[in-house]
Amino acid sequence: MKSGFIYLHNNIFPTLLAISAEEQSKGLMFQDWPPPVMSFIYSEPQLNRFWMKNTPSPLDIVFCCNGIIQQISRGDPFSTSVIGDINSDLVVELPYGTTKEAGIKVGHNVGFVRPTTDEIKKIIAEKRG
Repeated sequence: MKSGFIYLHNNIFPTLLAISAEEQSKGLMFQDWPPPVMSFIYSEPQLNRFWMKNTPSPLDIVFCCNGIIQQISRGDPFSTSVIGDINSDLVVELPYGTTKEAGIKVGHNVGFVRPTTDEIKKIIAEKRG
């Protein structure tokens, strides 16, 4: 799995990049506390739904579309409740409490420092092509 750096508002985080279907379906399952930051990247906005069935760590799940944070949800450990009810082209999972501690809110900007947008498009094409 590739890695990079993402910004959410005025904060930069190292992140794992979940691009392939396999990477996205595994997500942060079985990751002990504190889990790494993981960014789920989609080639176009779509309804993305998550659950926490095999995830032991609580998460902040940040749904983004076109570079703007649209929704911030809590992911409870081992829950089978479905999370996500809006279209998104990027979903970022962070250790629970990170968004509050960092002052990250709906409406803030989000994007990648590295890889660049062009590099992300190339990675997506390689993994899905």
